[in-house]
Amino acid sequence: MKFARLAVVLLLIFAFGCGHLIVEGKRIDASQRRELIKGQTPVQRVVELLGKPAKIEKLPAGAEKYIYQYYKEEYTHWWTLPKYERQNLEVEIKDGIVQDYTFRQESRDVITEKDE
Repeated sequence: MKFARLAVVLLLIFAFGCGHLIVEGKRIDASQRRELIKGQTPVQRVVELLGKPAKIEKLPAGAEKYIYQYYKEEYTHWWTLPKYERQNLEVEIKDGIVQDYTFRQESRDVITEKDE
């Protein structure tokens, strides 16, 4: 009898406890990236658009790299792989102006609408 109760409790935990959501950072959309113009956009505008970076790296010759990260993971069932979306934006800044940027995105299944 005790074993049956334990089995039911564990089954309920798996059935209802695996549907959680993990979100880290702020999503970076296409309209924000379009406003980053190499050689023109000042660092103040970058911070206005994207907020405080997750990390700032010092580069040679006085340049800096602002790193923005976003991660969202959603579990729908305990027996399936989670859906996820990961974004990484690295903005190279020298003399207070955007010099270059790199954007990478990967995902499994669709969580949010795709942007262009």
